[in-house]
Amino acid sequence: MKTTSASVFLLFVLFGLANAANNAVLDRNGEEVVTGVPYYVVSGIWGAGGGGLAIGRESDRKCPEIVVQRLSDRDYGNPVIFFNADSNDDVVRVSSDVNLMFTGPTDLLCTTTKVWKVQDRDHSTGKTFVELGGKEGNPGCDTKKSWFKIEETGVERMYKFKYCPSVCGSSATACNEIERAEDKDGQIRLALSDGEGAWPWVFIKANQPRNKIRQVVRA
Repeated sequence: MKTTSASVFLLFVLFGLANAANNAVLDRNGEEVVTGVPYYVVSGIWGAGGGGLAIGRESDRKCPEIVVQRLSDRDYGNPVIFFNADSNDDVVRVSSDVNLMFTGPTDLLCTTTKVWKVQDRDHSTGKTFVELGGKEGNPGCDTKKSWFKIEETGVERMYKFKYCPSVCGSSATACNEIERAEDKDGQIRLALSDGEGAWPWVFIKANQPRNKIRQVVRA
């Protein structure tokens, strides 16, 4: 009897974990985030937490461009579009592999893609930053630097990014949360964390009014 009870309990735990992994990512209004639609990615901490994510550039390198955070919480940055590794699902889900691509005008000085990817380690700071120039789609070992995960933070409608791609099957890969870090130019950027340094974000559909985010954490 005890063995049967333990087996049933284990099934409930596994079922709960599977469901959690399949949860839809929700935007600020509680609606499902979907692929192919532009969203602003804005700091979940307003006030001293800064604004949204945007396209930037390093002072000594025109290409590829980089992912930076706007300093003002009134500046939502540039919208992004999500693409799932599972092309049959148009809902962005927690713990699933996604591409992120900035939208907007293309800079003639830089013709690389606006898809996020993990940069090689920056020796001047010791950080591994997120830059642009990644590959859209084609999930696999050749594109694993362009796949990210969105994870729950424990606060409703607030999420964190993680670099822990599953698209390369059983091959070994890094698994890091993504934090904010300052680069050599003094810009605030996304970088792989060596610990538990992930920053919280909320998603705002780009065609909605830009009201201040009052329901999230004040710094």
